[in-house]
Amino acid sequence: MSSSLRRAVRTTSLLAAGALAAGTLAAVAAPASAAPADHLVINEAYLNGGSAGATYLNKFVELHNPTGEAIAVDGWTVQYRSYSSTSGFTGKIALSGTIPAGASYLVSGNANAANGTPLPTPDVTSTIAFSGNANGGTLALTKTADTLTGDGAAVLADPDVVDLLGYGVSNTSETAPKADGYSVTSSLNRTGGADTDDNSADFTAGAPTPTACGEACVPGPNPVVERTIAAIQGTGDASPYVGDTVITQGVVTAAYKTGGFNGFYLQTAGSGGDDDATPDASDGIFVFGSAAVALVETDDHVKVTGPVSEFGGMTQITPAASDVVVVDEP
Repeated sequence: MSSSLRRAVRTTSLLAAGALAAGTLAAVAAPASAAPADHLVINEAYLNGGSAGATYLNKFVELHNPTGEAIAVDGWTVQYRSYSSTSGFTGKIALSGTIPAGASYLVSGNANAANGTPLPTPDVTSTIAFSGNANGGTLALTKTADTLTGDGAAVLADPDVVDLLGYGVSNTSETAPKADGYSVTSSLNRTGGADTDDNSADFTAGAPTPTACGEACVPGPNPVVERTIAAIQGTGDASPYVGDTVITQGVVTAAYKTGGFNGFYLQTAGSGGDDDATPDASDGIFVFGSAAVALVETDDHVKVTGPVSEFGGMTQITPAASDVVVVDEP
């Protein structure tokens, strides 16, 4: 959904009462251009999965990124409500990962029965029952986990709504709902990733073509980078690098080989005192592991590589024994 439609809906909402009274409320005009959208779009909706004669076992919504940049969807949702509702959307599916430029992302719904071929492995699974009858429904892609609510104008004006598809006789659509074309063997397909802000024009009936993103949408691990202990600790309640594997080094100030602590404290050499360069962040960190502490002694200069975690309110690194190296004094 383009920002121009959102602005138009807001303006139209202010004039709606008088226009409706006169019977003259016009549909928002769609732009003439059919270029690919500059945002993530609802690309396809298959709404009768599992029914007798169905091509696929499950219903699905396919998202597509027609832009030239990857789009992160952590915290986003696909939401659904019935064709006549003006209350909160009743179905909500949480998304995660990053969709590369030109890639699609598959969200599965429920199955009406046990007919049809299984979908390719979806990127997200759900049991939401998108309606496939003539009355239709409304699907929305939104940048928040908050439940959408309100009449069509309110939903379309919501700044978190990225795209929306009203079908059948839905009361919430971009300009006009796509009235027909969905069946057990056909889905609603967007043409060329274009979004002219008119559901009735942007979607056509076609054979369902579910396309998943797969591993391309799963974020890989951050690169292993050497960081100071102060940077790893950060200035908040938890390290900004929790879950990342880091490299750091310092001086062993205490080693607990017995007594149950199973680790040692590492402090940046020369830190502390009146000339502390990082007064808001700790220059010491706990390195956990009985195999790790067995390799060091107090006052050793040590380089460690391992994942960062929080335990009992304390930041720690947990290296393998092979990633604990005693080095010459810096």
